Amino acid sequence: MMQPDLLDILLFLFGGYYLVSVIFKPAIFWKSGRIVRTRDIMGDQKTLIMYGALGVLMIGLGVWFSLT
Repeated sequence: MMQPDLLDILLFLFGGYYLVSVIFKPAIFWKSGRIVRTRDIMGDQKTLIMYGALGVLMIGLGVWFSLT
């Protein structure tokens, strides 16, 4: 088993940040300019799905890269 490198750790941390932000919707994330623009274009539900999927993907890649 290999040790995780910096990229694996960053993928895991940012993926976790996105998932926690999607679940709990803190104002620091949910009202940031980038998220507000995305919500205006796509709507709240699709934005939640997109960032939730991105978080799961980032965590999955971080775990997979650390195991290979």
